[in-house]
This record gives sequence, structure tokens and C-alpha cells, in this order.
Amino acid sequence: MKLSFLRLSPWQKILLALVLGAIVGVLLGEDSQYFSCFGVVFLNLIKMITIPMIFFTIIYGITNIETTQGLRRLSIKSIITFTFTSFLAVSVGIIVSMVLKPGVGISKTILDQFKGSQSVPKVGSMSIYETLIDIIPTNIFSAMVSGHILQVVMFALFIGAILNTARSECSEVIKVCQQSAILFFKVIRSIMRLAPIGVFGYIAAIVATEGIGILVALGKLVATIGIGCLIQYLLFGVLILFVSGVSPIPFYRKIIEPQLLAFATSSSKATLVPLMDVVETKLGVSKQSSRFILPLSAALNMDGGAIYQSACAVFFAQMLGVDFSLSQYVILFVMCTLASIGGAGIPGGVLLFLGMVLNSVGLPIEGVLLIASVDRFLDMMTTVINVTGCACATVLIDHSEKTMDVKLYTSDNSKRVRNMSDEHEGV
Repeated sequence: MKLSFLRLSPWQKILLALVLGAIVGVLLGEDSQYFSCFGVVFLNLIKMITIPMIFFTIIYGITNIETTQGLRRLSIKSIITFTFTSFLAVSVGIIVSMVLKPGVGISKTILDQFKGSQSVPKVGSMSIYETLIDIIPTNIFSAMVSGHILQVVMFALFIGAILNTARSECSEVIKVCQQSAILFFKVIRSIMRLAPIGVFGYIAAIVATEGIGILVALGKLVATIGIGCLIQYLLFGVLILFVSGVSPIPFYRKIIEPQLLAFATSSSKATLVPLMDVVETKLGVSKQSSRFILPLSAALNMDGGAIYQSACAVFFAQMLGVDFSLSQYVILFVMCTLASIGGAGIPGGVLLFLGMVLNSVGLPIEGVLLIASVDRFLDMMTTVINVTGCACATVLIDHSEKTMDVKLYTSDNSKRVRNMSDEHEGV
């Protein structure tokens, strides 16, 4: 039995752990909460190295682009791609909610119990101006300690760009940064061996504590966002087919492992290195693009979060009998995009910034507390879309740069050597 388990592929182990965790959670009930320690330890190990890994990975990616023109071109393509997919996700969330009308028929008095609550996230009152200013760290060490990934990303981009323009003077610094990135790749690979155990404990605890009762009360909203996520998932394939001119079937088939990990843990952080492995060794994306675009995408490209927030805004408008004007829809588009960016990498960030979205279109931010009751289930679905969107954007951009190995993308094989951990690379 032990030998058979070891022969399973990583995604099969994670899927088995997910199913076993759900069964144990149902059978043991509250007693299965003790298994949560496995999930907590696994996620804490991921969080332990996330900030330095993202910092050095971005610098690694930038310093591998030897010309400022190439860096500028890749950066522009990344921003355009992220913005387009985010706006597409907001559109999906709004349209699906307008068609299915999840808020119609739900009494607005349900919000009265939350009015005046001190638990409403303060971030809900942040303006667009404050959100944009908050991207720039005043103290990078404070940003690292608090886990403000977007600020760390901005600092890494700045340092990486400077190092790229002073390669001869800073060659030793570049070498140290690249070797540090390789070190953290090796560390997280060791941690990922514990993924099935962590997933088992995490899912068992969630099923035991959350149950499915709340899904009945807000089932229509959960179903609406789920359908929106499915549509966005299929749209990624359409983009790959028509923009890159390659079949999306290999893409969907090869990214199942990071998708399962994203679903089980609701953590984009836990999937970053496994996703890099997949796009480099199975989808044929170049290391140059993978290590620059994926960390950047993880902080700026939260398509699932955009669907989540836009659908919730329409849900509350329908509940309260509010008809949005054209200008309110424009505000909703902009704010959902900004909120999905600002909430990236923050635990429960999408839920926190939902208050800002609701406030921007004149809806009560107390709605955040109502949505919090189903946030765990919504977070699991939308994290899968976030991860898939990151991989899709990387494939699109790398293909446009003509650095993608299309033969590897379409084949059933992966690179024999997992070159991300080669000790000689980047030196």
C-alpha cells in the first residue's frame, strides 16, 4: 500500500488527500478539527519563505532579461494582459449576476443585524487614491514583516530594474540574488512534499467547522460565482487558442496539480513554485518569462477575486432594489480591478477589499460580514481561477515573445531535468 501511494503523481496524492480529508471531516465531525494542525503547519511553512522567495524570484527574472528594452517590452505586455483578463473577469461577474439574479428574493433586513458592527473591515473605507499610494512601501522591512506582498513586489521591481542597468558594477549582487532564488526554490520543493498531509488536515478541519448549511442560505450567490468562475476558466482556453494559436487542451491537462493545491489550500502562495515547475517543464515557457511574469502575476492578476467582488456588488444591489447607473458600472469595473490587485497575497484580501468596492457604489459595507459566512467556499473556487489566470497570462506573453517551446507544450512529456533547481543556472 505504501509503495502504491508513492507511485502516485503529486496531483493524484493531493486529490486523494482532499477526498480523504472531506470523508474524515464528515465522519468525525468536530473531532476532526485536531487534524487542522497538519494544514496549519504546512501553510505556515509556505508563509515562512513566501516573502523572500517572491523578492528574489522577481529580481532573478528581471536580471535574466539582459536588455532594458526587453524588460520594458515584457513589463508592458504583462500589464496589458493582466488588465485585460481582469476587466474580462469583472464583466463575467456582472453579466452572470445580472442574468441569474442571486439577490432577488432575499430580504434586505438580513443586513440589519450587522449594522454598527465593529467587525466591519476598516479597509472598506479606503479610496482609490489611498489604494494607489499604499502600493509604495515607506519601510520595506515593515512591508515584509506584515506580509504586504504588493509592496514587496514593487520594491523588488525597483531593485531589479536598477541592477539590470548596472550589471557590470553589481555583478556580485546579481549573482547572490539569483543564487538566493535557487535556494528558496529548493526549500519550497522540500516543503511541497508535505502537501498531501497539509491538504488532508486542512480539508478535514474545514468540513468539520464550516459544514454545508450556510450554502443553503446563500446557495444562489455561491452558484452564481461558481458559474462565473467556470466561464472565466473556459475563456482562458479561448484566449490561448485565438491569441497564441495553440490548442488549450494541453494547458488544461497539465496544470491540474497546482489547481488542486489552490483549491485545497485557498492559497496562491502555495502554488507559485509548483506552477513555475509546470509552465517551465510541461508547458514550454522560458525561465526568463516564468520567473518574471508569475510572481508579478501572483500580485497583480487576481481574476477570480474580480469575479467574486463584482458578483457580490450586483448581489447586494439586487437585494436592496438598487439599479446601477452607467457611471456606477464604470466605477464598479475600476474598483473591482483595483481591489483584486490590492487584495492579492493578503489572507482574505478579496473579502477585505469587498468593503471598498461596496462603498464606492453606495452600498452598505456591512454586507462584507454576510459574505464572510461563505467566504471559505468562494475563496477555494476563485483561487483556482487566480492560479489558472496566472498560468494563462504567462503562456500568452511567452508565446508572443517567441521564446516558448511549442513542441514541449503539445507533447505528453516534460523536461527530463527540473532545471529550476540546477545549481549552475543563473551564476
